Amino acid sequence: MTEAEYDAEIAPLLMAAAKRCEELGCPMVAVVEYEPGLRGETRVLPSTEGLPMLMLAMVAHHGHNIDGLLINLIRHCKREGIDMSTSMFLSKFAAEPAEPTQKELM
Repeated sequence: MTEAEYDAEIAPLLMAAAKRCEELGCPMVAVVEYEPGLRGETRVLPSTEGLPMLMLAMVAHHGHNIDGLLINLIRHCKREGIDMSTSMFLSKFAAEPAEPTQKELM
């Protein structure tokens, strides 16, 4: 499938589903890989989404950027007070600040 085919045929169907999910207040994440490594995403994430849906959206957004995925997941867990102590990986970052420092932004 080409990007043009995705845009013309698949994206409108997913947008219609997303609009209905939004009306019903339910989260939705859809990802289509129309060419290897190239994806189209459609998502509705109301404030009621659970962590698995948010993680799915993060994976879709970050693709191969595992560091970006994990950094944003850690920040989200800290902001929301989600316990990371049961995760062998995430527990190592529990003491670090949730937001990037001024040095990281430079």
